[in-house]
Amino acid sequence: MTYLLANLTMLAVVPLTMLAYAKLLKVAAPLSSMVLSSAVGLSGVLAVFFLETAPEFGVFSMSMAMGFQLVLAAWMVRGAPGRFGAHWRRVLNLMHGLGALVFFVRAGMALNGNAVQVSTVANSSMQIVALCVAALYFTVVTVVFVVMVSERLHFEMRDRLRRDGLTGLYTRTAFFEVVSTKAARLQAQGYALVLVDMDNFKRINDNFGHAGGDAVLAHAARMLSQWTRLSDIAVRYGGEEFCVLLHACSAEKAGRFAQRLVDEAGRQSVRMKDGRNVRFTFSVGYACAPAGQAIQGIESLEAVIDQADQALYAAKAAGRNQACPAAIVGLSAC
Repeated sequence: MTYLLANLTMLAVVPLTMLAYAKLLKVAAPLSSMVLSSAVGLSGVLAVFFLETAPEFGVFSMSMAMGFQLVLAAWMVRGAPGRFGAHWRRVLNLMHGLGALVFFVRAGMALNGNAVQVSTVANSSMQIVALCVAALYFTVVTVVFVVMVSERLHFEMRDRLRRDGLTGLYTRTAFFEVVSTKAARLQAQGYALVLVDMDNFKRINDNFGHAGGDAVLAHAARMLSQWTRLSDIAVRYGGEEFCVLLHACSAEKAGRFAQRLVDEAGRQSVRMKDGRNVRFTFSVGYACAPAGQAIQGIESLEAVIDQADQALYAAKAAGRNQACPAAIVGLSAC
């Protein structure tokens, strides 16, 4: 029974570890492959325990299953999106590779009839190395997991502090911080800056109270988030004004995006707690910094924002509920 329970525990360790890391790294765990490999390892263990087959068969099936699971773990960690914990992920995969190598060597030795040298109670050099690698693996995997959880919590807390509490969009301060980290890419690929202002927002506050105004702002922010890509940056720029930085966006695409926001806002309505519906419209101004021509730095960004801001004032002066490019107000065209 000790033999059976020990091997069942070993088969459970790597899959459970993979599930924990899958949740941490926000990736899908290869469940079907894990179940299949565990079934292969378990079949060998059960055959030795119940059918009294040769020990080599149990060692071989267990070693192959464990080695394959470690390869799966390395592949899963390697495929995790983003740069979160990149250096720790490399450490993990180094241990996954080392562990897989040890188990595949054990499988080869069992296949050659040397199962006694790699059995659990063997005093051979190979078994000592395997036990040392296993101890190192479990220690490293545990420590790295704790460190990465701490980093994830720190990252999420810092991200929450950079978000506006009502809308969930970046704050104005966070916007400039994020842009400064992407300055080189923005310069190389260009961008468009879109300023969005909610028309007659004071009237909404007067008629429906500040709670009603907040509900409309939150709804508008969700709408902006739905229309932006992952590479774009959506910001609550101040009050009822929003800003969207469109990465690698041409003048034509920026114009379509701006007009789409205007059209979509005109079709939206927000239902209040008292059953009344609130409708709202957008005035939008936009300007572009073409690829290869944008100057790095906050000064350049603020110049583009100023152009978009003047275009926004032109949209309001022309009657609101419309989009205007910077070129209309005598500024540089996109």
